[in-house]
Parts: sequence; C-alpha cells; structure tokens
Amino acid sequence: MAERMRPLSYRQPLVDGESTGSFVTRLAARHGQSAARLLATLGEGHSAAGVDPWESELYVNRAARRRLAEMTGRPLDQLMRALVSLRDEHLLPDAPDIPVWKWPWRPHAGFLVRGCALCAARRGVLDPVWLIRPDPWHICVRHGRFHDTSRSDRVPFIDLSPGPHVIQAERRRLRLVGAGPVGRLLVADAFGVLAHEAVHLPRLGNGRTTPLRLLPMAIRVASRMAFLEQRRLEHRLRPDEHQRWREQVAKDLGWQLGMVLATWSQRHPPLRRPRTARPQQRWHLRLAAPHKDVPEMASVDKLTCVPWEVLARGPRPYG
Repeated sequence: MAERMRPLSYRQPLVDGESTGSFVTRLAARHGQSAARLLATLGEGHSAAGVDPWESELYVNRAARRRLAEMTGRPLDQLMRALVSLRDEHLLPDAPDIPVWKWPWRPHAGFLVRGCALCAARRGVLDPVWLIRPDPWHICVRHGRFHDTSRSDRVPFIDLSPGPHVIQAERRRLRLVGAGPVGRLLVADAFGVLAHEAVHLPRLGNGRTTPLRLLPMAIRVASRMAFLEQRRLEHRLRPDEHQRWREQVAKDLGWQLGMVLATWSQRHPPLRRPRTARPQQRWHLRLAAPHKDVPEMASVDKLTCVPWEVLARGPRPYG
C-alpha cells in the first residue's frame, strides 16, 4: 500500500463547482509553489506547455485523487462534492497504485467559466476562481452576476441588477435542474425549441448575452413541458390529453411556439403502462425515449432531443 501523504501546512477553502486545475493552482500559490511543482509530488503526469486554469481542466486517476485528499487534509467525499472533475465519471483510467494526472490543452468535457468573486470572498478566497460547467455561462443569483468563459479582467461579469426577471428565471431553472435529470433535459429541450427557425430568436453561441435574452422564455417553455413530461413518465398521459396540451400551448404562447412544441411533443408520446409500476418521487423518474442519459458535463446542445441545430452556425465565441 502506498505511503500516506502528510497534509500541507495551510488548508485551502473549497468553492463549489470549482475546477480541479483552479483549486490546485490556488493550493500551490498558497504554499509558495508553482502548480507544476505541487503536481510533481502528487504523482506522475503530463501537462500541455503553458496551460492555465482558465484554459483547461486537470484530471486525475483514483490513486491521485486519494493523494490529493491526503495533501489537502480533507475527507475524500468532501473534496469530491466541491470539485466536480474528481467524481468517478471524470477519472483517468487506473494504473495499479500509481497516482497519475493529466492537464491537456482543452477540457475533456464542459467549459471553464469564471466564478463569482463575491461568492469566493465569502469563503475567504481572494484569488481568481474558475468553475467547470456543462455550459459556457453561469449566473450567480446571490449577487446578480452573469459570468462566462471570457478571460477579460476589464469586464469579468455582467451586472444583472437592471434585469431582475433574468435572475428570477435562473432561480426557476435551478429548481428544475436540481430536482433530477428530467428537469435538466427539459431545460435543454426548451432552448432547443427556441432555436427553431420559425421562432425567430437568436441561437445560443452567437453572442455573449444571448443566454440572458433567451433564459426567461426558455424557462417558461420548460415549465409547460414539465406538465406533459411528468404525466408521460408516470404513465398517466392519455392521447386526448396530449392533443389538448398542444392546443393550449399554441393558444398561450403563440402559433409559432405552438407549432414547434407540437413537433417536440411528437418525440415524447404517451408510454405504455408497465405491468408493475413502482411509485416514484417527482422528477426522480426513469428516463424514457427519446432521452437516454444525462452526462454531468453535457451541454444544452448535447442533451436536447430536437432534430434541428441549437447553436449558431460557425465558431463558438465561448472558446
């Protein structure tokens, strides 16, 4: 068994959702080291030349994850809750008892998004923090700030105080996605519905503030979807109810959205009731076609089931 590491002198505060690379960079700086030097004590690894925590994510295997927990003097489960990329699905392949790390040019999945400086300061962190997120933006509802992958220190965030409706929509989105994978899929599908050419709205990826413009309507659409999808997954959706839902959303949201939502609903038809149905908690429902799974770092465009493009054509401005 490998020798247990002694914890470093100073305990570094954790920030929920932070990238492993960002955390290790802060940890090294606190101890007067470079990240490369600290990683040399963590295990065997490879780093792209000149990589920075705002450019890519640091990945480890199981043995290196255990050593990182020992190095920080924290329980492993506590470290995994805060640092998403330490969770099992993001680990490097195991080498028997050999700690291994890798810091490639780009993240394997997800985006590096600037963290809210005010949230970090509440935890005693004054250095820049970078989060690893499934989408290239993040809204801090506590401080009303929109952050994305921009590296600009001149405009590190967008103040949302002039647009409280966006913060309200983000609170509703968090309730949906926090209740289970079905909620996250519905939000992705709602953005997909708004990307249809008949709706005449900008698509994600064609401007920094596009998510802010789309979010309130996307959550309104997702809420309408939620009624249909919950009944469908609980095997309580009747064909006539399916049709009435289409007619009602067209009446309430307009014929363009109604037409696109009708196309979406055709991909979510009523399900056959199983012979033995177990009661399930709201939203913690078993997924059904057309959706299969919900990878933790899958972006909106990877999750939605709509057959048309969700992102703007051409290069993504988010990196």
